[in-house]
Amino acid sequence: MNYQDIQSGEKKHRRVRRKHADVKGLSITSLLDVLTIILVFLIKNVSMEAVKVSELPDMTYPTTITVEKLAEKAEVTPVKMYLDKILLGNESLYFGTPQDLKGDEDKREKIQQYLNYEYNSIVKDETKEPCLIVQADSNLPCDYITEMVRLGTATGYTNIYFATLEAPDWLKAYNPAATQ
Repeated sequence: MNYQDIQSGEKKHRRVRRKHADVKGLSITSLLDVLTIILVFLIKNVSMEAVKVSELPDMTYPTTITVEKLAEKAEVTPVKMYLDKILLGNESLYFGTPQDLKGDEDKREKIQQYLNYEYNSIVKDETKEPCLIVQADSNLPCDYITEMVRLGTATGYTNIYFATLEAPDWLKAYNPAATQ
């Protein structure tokens, strides 16, 4: 208002202009929902990775045996399982293919008879412990190896070992984040 307006007694109202239009409040509820889901997913994955590579105190793990201890203490029946053949015993006798373990009862029976023969010849020597050593190709599906273990346990083998190679960088190959 200026001086003349005051003398005349008129009051003029001053208008205030807003520089920005009214903005509705931003709703972040859906954003928080998405972030919560992502957070739960990440926590679950991280905790699962920790379980995969850590030793649990209340669990009994299977043992392994070295070649030297095996040679001095046990009598071994080796089973070599390739993708296309099964070889049994120290003589590497051909007994069919891994696929025969699931479909051919005659082949299963012959394998069972051979394992019985080997087991009974080991049991006669009370100083030795009968062991079944399974050497399987890493690309062989587990169900064929499981069938061979079933045949071994049905025979009476209580000690069944799997031949493996120790890779010095196994942890890095299994979980690259664990080695950093």
